[in-house]
Amino acid sequence: MSRWLGMMARVRGLVSRRSAEARMAEDMRNQRRVPIIEDLWTDARFAMRSLRRRPSLALVITTTFALGIGASTAMFSVLNGIALRELPVRNARDVAVLWTASPQQATQHWPLSYAELTSYRASTRAFADVAGVAFQGAVDVVMRDGPRAVPLAATWVTGNYFALLGVSPIAGRMIASTDDAPGAEPVMVISDAFWAMHFTRSPSAIGHTLLWQGKRFAIVGVLPRGLQYPSGAQAWVPVLTAFPATADLAAHGPDAMVFDAVGRVRDDIQMETASADFDAFLRASDAGRPAANRGKRAVLVSLPDRIVGDVGPILLAASVIVMLLLLLACINVANLLLIRGSARQPELAIRVALGAGRPRLVRLLLTETMLLAAAGGVLGVGLAFVAMHVLVALAPAELPQRELIAVDARVLTVSVLITTLAALVTGLVPAFTSTRVDAATWSRGGRDGIADSRASHRLRRALVTGQVVLTMLVVSGAGLVVRSLGALQSVPLGFDATQLHIVETTLATDSPIDHARQVLLQEAMIERVSAISGVVDATASPKPPFSGEGGWIATYNGEGQTVASYADNPSVNFEVVGPHYFRTLGIPLIGGRAFDARDRDDGAPVAIVSETVAQHTWPHTDAIGKRVALGPPTATPKWYTVVGVVRDTRYRDLATAQPTLYLPTSQFAGPVPMTLTVRTRMEIPTLMAQVRDALAAVDPALLVVSGGSMTERLATPLARPRFSAFLMSTFAAMALLLAIVGVYGAVATTVAERRRELGIRAALGASANDLRWLVLRQGLLPVALGCALGLGAALMSARLLRSVLYGISPTDPLTHTTVTLLVLVAAAAACWVPARRASRMDPVQALKQR
Repeated sequence: MSRWLGMMARVRGLVSRRSAEARMAEDMRNQRRVPIIEDLWTDARFAMRSLRRRPSLALVITTTFALGIGASTAMFSVLNGIALRELPVRNARDVAVLWTASPQQATQHWPLSYAELTSYRASTRAFADVAGVAFQGAVDVVMRDGPRAVPLAATWVTGNYFALLGVSPIAGRMIASTDDAPGAEPVMVISDAFWAMHFTRSPSAIGHTLLWQGKRFAIVGVLPRGLQYPSGAQAWVPVLTAFPATADLAAHGPDAMVFDAVGRVRDDIQMETASADFDAFLRASDAGRPAANRGKRAVLVSLPDRIVGDVGPILLAASVIVMLLLLLACINVANLLLIRGSARQPELAIRVALGAGRPRLVRLLLTETMLLAAAGGVLGVGLAFVAMHVLVALAPAELPQRELIAVDARVLTVSVLITTLAALVTGLVPAFTSTRVDAATWSRGGRDGIADSRASHRLRRALVTGQVVLTMLVVSGAGLVVRSLGALQSVPLGFDATQLHIVETTLATDSPIDHARQVLLQEAMIERVSAISGVVDATASPKPPFSGEGGWIATYNGEGQTVASYADNPSVNFEVVGPHYFRTLGIPLIGGRAFDARDRDDGAPVAIVSETVAQHTWPHTDAIGKRVALGPPTATPKWYTVVGVVRDTRYRDLATAQPTLYLPTSQFAGPVPMTLTVRTRMEIPTLMAQVRDALAAVDPALLVVSGGSMTERLATPLARPRFSAFLMSTFAAMALLLAIVGVYGAVATTVAERRRELGIRAALGASANDLRWLVLRQGLLPVALGCALGLGAALMSARLLRSVLYGISPTDPLTHTTVTLLVLVAAAAACWVPARRASRMDPVQALKQR
């Protein structure tokens, strides 16, 4: 028993010793941990008290941080929503969009025919599957929901399109291959945005039908947010239900036959190999094409890059400028902290005298900077929320993925990282510089003995120079974009846009009508609308203005051209127009005549060409009386006699005056234009009401869909350049403001530090102008150096903006000269206030200062 009790005692002793050792280890850890926590808490409380004593400086630094962090966060939210967020597509980077380019005709986007698409799908070894999507992208159409006209952007796809992408619907199902077959029931899928707008996201939308081209299309599914390809599309329709059979495609006009291919690359194939495979197919199929259409090259772009499209360059430029703006804010804060450190030299010297080491002082100052950065970060995120909503509201409708732009968890994480990085970048250098103090020197010389060293002054001047360089870069980039917008807004349209209104109409009928009836209906519409009091002229247009690739594009050959000379012909806009078209739009007639009553379906086929077509095709002879045919040279062309030559216009594309070939409606077998162009002094609401009455008198099934002035229509092609100019101008204004604050702070501090010296100069006879000029000269020297360096940097970097500029060179001398003068004047204004204060200094009071 005693043996057992002894064993238990030894165990209890062992346990108690182990417990004592554990408590001792815990106490030691607490002793190591608590002072650090207490020191940080002490530093934070001291920093708060110190900042409360200088609220204006704290406010300026916090606001500067907020501007830089807010702009960076807002820009990252845009970049994240458009370019970085994953598409709702399986392995999106393995999906490519393919088309061809025609070097002979300088056409960089040439589609595939339906036959070429199906042939390549059957023969390719690089792609697991190939689908087709409308070459024109999203095309404005008008469907009917009961008695109501429903305008929307629709596109057509092959039945395997969504299966290839690997997209899962958020409601219903996707289009399947069985839906894309002659005789299949017409179906469509819609975008999430259209579902929300037209059906308020009601499940009853599935199965609902919309009438289009005499057919009822049943909605079978809804696409997830974030997949809007082609850009702007709201409805996707199987091609063979939109156009009944492959053989009938040609009867519906050129736009019914052309596709971009979409392919999913096999797992073991690289994109370069896939591009070579497509190019090999084009070479192999050249033999089956007319000689003039051979030699096209393959173009392959990944789906994510295709969706971002030409927004990419401006996004890149804006992102670079935002980074420069953030760096500018950091430099500004660093300069202010150097000024703050200079004013705190006595305090820091006392701390050194009492035993504080330099690491302790650095930590104290860095804690203060971290608090200011944290406050700026919180305020910056709030600004980013506001800025993000403003950007989305002002962004053009065709901006890809705009519905995905939001301040989400990823954006907030990046904002925290930006805040931390900004605090470290701006805090470390001033902290190390300001803590180089000598207590002995201070005790002998007082504050003058510890005034900033020459190195500190040089650093502050260098920071001012760096601020000006960055400001020059940002403001120069914005200036070029704004000048580009001005050049685009002032281009001649080739027609008279004043008092011109566009009215889109549709025929709400359950069954299609024949072409002859459509022509008669169009003529009756024009006659009735032209008879309205106050209407000067009216005509029918093939497409609303500025439709880009949404209209028809064609090749042509001229009488007397060989196959070789045909290959040099430009591709042309192909327009089918109603009576009085050129008179109504005010397109100048250079020679010949406009279309008139002679140009009926039983008359001689005629055409009108623009001056570029005439000069290129018949450079040394008159084009009137010559003949043209659509497409490449063939044995039996359908010739159209040229009866008139008109100016090139920018009706399709504001940026480029394009060559155009016009045919009269009555001599073209394709769709008859239903868009009315009206010249009148009436306001749109009054015009729309009278047009509705006029069309109802022609046919009660004619509905007015929408209307607007040509000036309002001009806002569409100008939306993206205006958005870019607004974005860049906002950043430029922020950069200029930060530079002014930085220059003012540096010069004002210098004046305060040199107060005794300036007082002595005044006492020795220096005039107010002498003192003012002294301060201005020394303040503007680093500014002038920054302008010179910034101008050189701006001229070198401006080439990055070449793809987003129109009508001006990246090295435009007027822009760069204006920006340089603007920065110099702004800096001079910032220097003038402290210089004026220095010139009014009282020498007696200045000499009393220690």
